[in-house]
Amino acid sequence: MTHRRTWDDFPPALRGRLERLLGGSVVSTRSCTGGFSPSSAEVLTAASGRELFVKAVRDLDNPRSRDLNRAEARVLASLPASAPVPALVDAFAQGEWFVLVTEVARGALPGQPWTPAQLDKALDALDALQAVTTPCPLDGLRSVVETLGPDMLGFEQVAADPPEDLDPWIRERLDALRAAAKRGIEALDGDTLCHADVRADNMLLADDGTVRFVDWAWASRGSRVADALQLLSSVEDPGGSLGVNARVDAVLAAHDLPRQVGTDVFAGVLGFFVDAARWPHEPSLPFLLPHRRARRDSLLPLVRERWD
Repeated sequence: MTHRRTWDDFPPALRGRLERLLGGSVVSTRSCTGGFSPSSAEVLTAASGRELFVKAVRDLDNPRSRDLNRAEARVLASLPASAPVPALVDAFAQGEWFVLVTEVARGALPGQPWTPAQLDKALDALDALQAVTTPCPLDGLRSVVETLGPDMLGFEQVAADPPEDLDPWIRERLDALRAAAKRGIEALDGDTLCHADVRADNMLLADDGTVRFVDWAWASRGSRVADALQLLSSVEDPGGSLGVNARVDAVLAAHDLPRQVGTDVFAGVLGFFVDAARWPHEPSLPFLLPHRRARRDSLLPLVRERWD
């Protein structure tokens, strides 16, 4: 069972409008994996073989998801045609539904755990994308400092109300971690187009090595390294075979930035997950709280390694 809406949930009028876009009756659907939103995430296929990707959600399902889909539609409508993203086909309100339709991005989600080759491809694709989107080609985007910065102040909330199970290493360094997170937020400012929600389930890797980035609802303006650092902070590497911290240092060195930037940004991301891991469960987003707790536990060793 998927936590997302599917074709079977759509009312007849919405199905008809989508089939007109598709150019024929839907003969099969394929739900995509990953993510936390209750929005549909389906590839619809017509008898002709024509395919479209559809995200549709109602306020009843989750008002925030509807807002994010609207934001993504605005971004996709403005991205350069050369950007490695699926092209926008249509975006519209249909009754209580908001619907986003794009071309289908070919490829598959990176394997979990990541392989070194896949991680290299993803980082190279991000760097190539941002080389041609600096300065940022979209007007009116908020800064990463505005979109991600508040989340990275999690250690402020932790200091104000420390959880009983707070890790002793964090407890002993809480003031220093708070200062590091604030420096990390400042370091993310810049004039590059940033995806600002980069993780494994927001990209597709094709067999030819092509990478496509999807889910652009959080697009922001920031540093050339902001997306790469966010991606690397999301990579679980319990055996150390991916050398995440070494990759962080390599990304920073390529842009003449000091190692401390990575430590500060990772401290801020850790602070978010330490704080968010104790937030109430959201029934409409059933996998979100376990994800936050897992990210807290996997990111702490990386921060400790960098810190020490």
